Amino acid sequence: MVKASEGLIRVLVDGDKDGALFEKYGVQSMPTVLFLDPDGKQVGKMGARDPGALKKQFEEIVAAHKRGPKSLESPAAALEAGKAESKPVVLLFVDAKPKSEMFRKSLGDAAFKGVFDAVAFCEVEWKKDSEDAKKWKVTEAPTMLVIDPSDGEGKILKTLKTNAPKTVKPAIEDAVKKLKK
Repeated sequence: MVKASEGLIRVLVDGDKDGALFEKYGVQSMPTVLFLDPDGKQVGKMGARDPGALKKQFEEIVAAHKRGPKSLESPAAALEAGKAESKPVVLLFVDAKPKSEMFRKSLGDAAFKGVFDAVAFCEVEWKKDSEDAKKWKVTEAPTMLVIDPSDGEGKILKTLKTNAPKTVKPAIEDAVKKLKK
């Protein structure tokens, strides 16, 4: 249950102090669990109290309303999708360290809303001597590559080691414009 809810932010509301929220969302009894999307729109309400059903509901809500890019299963799949759809490819090489986790989570920032819809994205597990790390000359995680897939092999347009929206967003937008020409 805890694992299933990791993609959710939990907010406890005190009915005596936050009556306006109860009224806004039509809460009439306690406990009530509501699911809101990142913009505060209600997208679900806890139904069954069965742990299995609740776990499934958590997972579905997280999958459907998570901000940030949706990852394809492999760099090859991202290159194929990018080439077929004339979209740039973004590969994000990450490992299990906190810096990678922070980079990964930052891509859900509201500043990136819609940016990743225009690319084929793939999160890649970085391992020092892996084939993908060698092919793309990635020496550390996190590293983000913005790639032009039009020739099939992929040409690196930009290598980013920062998660700052003021750097990442223009790099992706420039690649999108370049490929639309």
